[in-house]
Amino acid sequence: MAYLVNDTYLLTGDALFIRGCGRTDFQYGDAGLLYDAVTQKLFTLPDDTLVYPGHDYQGRTVSTIGEEKLWNPRFAGLSRSQFIELMNNLNLPMPKKMLEAVPANQHCGKVLMALDYQI
Repeated sequence: MAYLVNDTYLLTGDALFIRGCGRTDFQYGDAGLLYDAVTQKLFTLPDDTLVYPGHDYQGRTVSTIGEEKLWNPRFAGLSRSQFIELMNNLNLPMPKKMLEAVPANQHCGKVLMALDYQI
């Protein structure tokens, strides 16, 4: 999901990062749908639209649509099929507890089975 606030501020969540994008290798991920959403919806906004991603591991806080169209290595100059190939071959490690977290999130936080761990 992404939210456009006052036609100026785009809150992109995990869809579009500064010089990157969210992963599509998790459960129900779809690189083609992500490419379509970013290029056909977000990248049609004015170039001066401010982009605020959900998080950034480099400490960056804001970019613009124009900058991301030009400099984002996940999208700039790539066709849909090239993007899908890139995303399908990132070979990133699976985050801890991902297999438990995604199904729990899909059930609005309701866990199917509670485990009692003592720390």
